[in-house]
Amino acid sequence: MKSLVYVLAFLMVFALIPISFSSSTNSPTIHVYYQRYDSIYTSASSILNSNVITYTVSSAVYNETLSQGKAFHVMYNRTTYLLYYSSSAKEFEGNVNISLNSNDMLSIKTNLPNLIRVLVTSANETEVVWAGFNSSDINTYAYINESGEVTLQFANGSTVANETFSIKTNSSVSENVSLYLQAITSMEVKSSFTGELTSEAQLPRRYSPLFVNVNYNGTESNTTINGYSVTTAYFNGEITPALVWKGEGTIGISMYGNMFITHNMNVDFETIEFYGVNGTVLGYVHIASVTGSFSLTHGMLANVYHSVAFSEIKVVTVSGVKPIHAELMGYVYVNGVPVIVASNYENVTSTAFVNISHLVVIHSHKGVLVELNLNSTSKFVVLAQGNVTYNVTTVTPISVNITNVIINGNAHIAQKIEIGSNVSQYILFNVTVYTNSSIIGVYKVVNGHLVELNSSNYFFINGKLEVFDDPSSTYYVVYSAQPVTTTTTTTSSTTSSSTTTTSSSTTSTTSSTSTSSSTSSTVIPVSTSSTTTSSSSLIYAAIGIIVVIIVIVAVLLMRRK
Repeated sequence: MKSLVYVLAFLMVFALIPISFSSSTNSPTIHVYYQRYDSIYTSASSILNSNVITYTVSSAVYNETLSQGKAFHVMYNRTTYLLYYSSSAKEFEGNVNISLNSNDMLSIKTNLPNLIRVLVTSANETEVVWAGFNSSDINTYAYINESGEVTLQFANGSTVANETFSIKTNSSVSENVSLYLQAITSMEVKSSFTGELTSEAQLPRRYSPLFVNVNYNGTESNTTINGYSVTTAYFNGEITPALVWKGEGTIGISMYGNMFITHNMNVDFETIEFYGVNGTVLGYVHIASVTGSFSLTHGMLANVYHSVAFSEIKVVTVSGVKPIHAELMGYVYVNGVPVIVASNYENVTSTAFVNISHLVVIHSHKGVLVELNLNSTSKFVVLAQGNVTYNVTTVTPISVNITNVIINGNAHIAQKIEIGSNVSQYILFNVTVYTNSSIIGVYKVVNGHLVELNSSNYFFINGKLEVFDDPSSTYYVVYSAQPVTTTTTTTSSTTSSSTTTTSSSTTSTTSSTSTSSSTSSTVIPVSTSSTTTSSSSLIYAAIGIIVVIIVIVAVLLMRRK
């Protein structure tokens, strides 16, 4: 009997434990492509050696999928060469083939000698996309914003020779090239080293200052970029809304072996974040680069020429987020902050968050009604053909009255909605439907006549009828139900625009019927819809199940006795 008491006591305690429901917010899965190239070409003229070049090059590549914010480790190789060259120049003729695909993978093939670097310049930013020695077949990543220039650099005695080619995404170029170069007569490896570096991929916070840093041979350069630009940029085959952070730092470059010759150079930072459906982050590109040349005089070295080229490129793509091929694009302000918004009539993307989007008709042309949200401020706009963007004012009806109207000779119950005459351009308002019967149309009064709205311009969100229009002062929502009497009753309005702006997480399917046709449209929220069950109901159900279990156990134990 005691065991029965203990069991019952345990089960009762268990039954009294409150049931909670938690939802995990895991970091998004991201794909990281990381590459880093460093190249220092040093020519030192002295009484001891006049035709020797010291060339140090290092490279690292990482290509993996991981969680956002997680650090990753990359192995790198560093090799120092001694290059011996002839005292006179010689003409070399060869061919250069360059191709760039939609994912920014760059392919270069050439039979010209002495190739040591490949640089890319796009949108006024230069990046080192490859560094090595005398390669003839190169495949690498290069962020090019639709078009840019590819520069091949060749060792040429005490200097570096350049050949530049224009390139566009999804294109190729082939040219015959003639170069005068000082031929390399011999080469030896002075040293070789393998090491490990650590980096991480952290999605930038939109419209916020961005901290950037880079470690170059044990020396760190960092800065906080407070400003940003709102623009469009190319990423994975599409032009998308983007935010761009650009900044600059300094870093000390130690030269010529162990002689500790140090020269400060600028580090250029650029981070571009791209946005996909509903303004979700599509990915970002981060580039830190040091490029340039200078000469120093030190001790017995009459003239030391240094050519430096370094870049760290990080390309992050968020899994499951897709870009859209925009057919409409506009520039608006949300609470004074510039925002890019774009659409393909089915989906919307923006540098802000997209709460709601809906296909509407403006002067017989398709448009897209969009609710944007940025820093807890919401705003409705409409994108129209010709990349024109209009502000949309959310209004609260002055009054909503129940009345009767005659449509095609038949009397129907209707709601008469007074808006007022102090609004212009485009408006959005909502009302609670009066009856369970179907809506046969929404009408506005124009010069004393009823004009039917296009059925795409009214839809349901959270059980309320939303109406978009270039406004009139009076509207009628007409129902299929016919009046029993001619009595007119009046109800006060309980709707407000704030109801619309807080419906960002609900997917609503719109079905509206007119006298001529019926259409269905879908409101697109930030996230997919979910079924929400009252937590109290679930708790009661769980407690009931536990009580049943207690009774069953008690009966079984009593039978054993």
